[in-house]
Amino acid sequence: MSKTQTAMQHRFAFLALAVMALVASQAQAQVAKPYFEFKKPKMIAIDGDLSHDINGLAAPVSNPSGAYVFGFEGVSQYDGSFFGRNFIPPDTIGAVGASQYMATTNGAYAVFNKTTGVRTSLVSDVAFWAAAGQTGANGDSRVMYSASANRWIAMSFGANAKDLQIAVSNTSDALGGWQSTKFEGYGGLGFGATADYPTLAMDRNAVYIGTNNFAPASSGGTNSFRGTTMNVIPLDSLFSAGAPTTSNMKQFVTPYVNGSGSNVDRGFAQQGVNSSSAGSTGKVVATSLFDYDTRTFNVTGLSSSSATGSAVTASVGIGEKAFESPSPAHQPSAAIAANRAVVDAGDERISSAVYEANGRIYMVKTVDPVANGVADNSRIRYTVLDANTNAILDEGDIGQAGYDYYQGSIAVNELGQVVIGYNRSGLDAATGKISFMGQSFNTAANGHLVSQSGELLLKESLVDDYHNGSLFGQAAAGRQRWGDYSSVSVDPTDSSKFYLIGEFAREYNNADGGHPGGTGGSRWGTWIAVIDANVAAVPEPSSWLMLVCGISAVGFVAHRRRRNESLAA
Repeated sequence: MSKTQTAMQHRFAFLALAVMALVASQAQAQVAKPYFEFKKPKMIAIDGDLSHDINGLAAPVSNPSGAYVFGFEGVSQYDGSFFGRNFIPPDTIGAVGASQYMATTNGAYAVFNKTTGVRTSLVSDVAFWAAAGQTGANGDSRVMYSASANRWIAMSFGANAKDLQIAVSNTSDALGGWQSTKFEGYGGLGFGATADYPTLAMDRNAVYIGTNNFAPASSGGTNSFRGTTMNVIPLDSLFSAGAPTTSNMKQFVTPYVNGSGSNVDRGFAQQGVNSSSAGSTGKVVATSLFDYDTRTFNVTGLSSSSATGSAVTASVGIGEKAFESPSPAHQPSAAIAANRAVVDAGDERISSAVYEANGRIYMVKTVDPVANGVADNSRIRYTVLDANTNAILDEGDIGQAGYDYYQGSIAVNELGQVVIGYNRSGLDAATGKISFMGQSFNTAANGHLVSQSGELLLKESLVDDYHNGSLFGQAAAGRQRWGDYSSVSVDPTDSSKFYLIGEFAREYNNADGGHPGGTGGSRWGTWIAVIDANVAAVPEPSSWLMLVCGISAVGFVAHRRRRNESLAA
């Protein structure tokens, strides 16, 4: 071999090593998706703003002939502004208990009679936490009901958003006494830290609160993503006699350093899996930081009395079908064209509770299922996993052409009956207003979801041009936050009944909306609906006609076959 050939081989070898090193460095230098951002709710103050009557609109809307049993209004932005707690978005969450429904939003909490929809309490979030023993509140509330403990649990930012506070009711009565505790969710660098987007879940051992951690690079700087924390608190510390504590809890911190090769992908907006199954392992799911997938990991070594000896397993991707981040959702207003595609449909984080039943995990999120780099319509993606192997048993996208679907939530009962709630909107003037929708499914033996009720309209918005930060008749200004949550919960006294809560658009705060002297701003409302999973869909009249025609055709064919057989004999 000549010296020239040897030199060329050395050059090629060096080039190959350089390429490999470059590829390796790029693989290590993972950068989180840029839209995974700080989401603290925004307080707005408009001079002369008028509140809605605090007695509210709580009369139920009966629908006894179908799967949609009844619905009633929850907390509205008018209610929050009555307390001087005027936030966007509402961060809509609620849960059903033994005899009540409790709803929390940014600014105001309410309790309702679950069978009549009558509102029995409305207080500001600050007043609720003060009665429970804390000073101040900063939003991002969540609430759940423990059927095994017959008690409520609520969670929120503290007065300082680096802190998280937990309240537990003394009894099953949400109007009775509550006691609370507080802990530091994310200390950050000592200034401006936020334990953002706290999630809430329970199983037989622990309460799980996941946070996205943000802090500025320096005092007064812009908040940037610093990683996640999964806080695991043993049930006995919260639900035993006496005040709740965070003793024997464990915090699993996954730091993020922009471009660092040390990043571990345990996902963003980590959601513990709600489960009534016994065992020493808890499960967590989250949306991947770096690619378009869902990741899952376990918390092992748990007991109801302690999490201090627990550990987390490696995070693995489930390998779901391709998708992109959703684009802004559409609405039909033709008056101001700039407002027709401004509603923030969120991103693909798993924003609602995740449930395990019968060895299967059920979850939903918002996606654009067409991974083509174009702003297509958003869809609600549901996924059913094998709880032991993480294998995908079923996945599907809820939606139809011409509409955006977003802010989904899900729940499942012990029979495998599933209800999914979501918002839908589009450009169609007749049906495109932002609407709160829902539908029920049954779980087949192979884990597939089979539609039971069809799509149900639970509540249609009162306007076709919802937008934040500007007045009626003006183009939308600023970020058009919607959501950030919705929720579905199973009635602990009748598991065929599912309670859903979601957001809709109320009337404008102006004279035409019944508010003389108002400033004309957009206003959100929340709606609570009850779906009976045992009631199948009732065909529309046109469907009945097709069914009758089909039966007649079958009868005619059978008659003709018998006649032909008779002639042949």
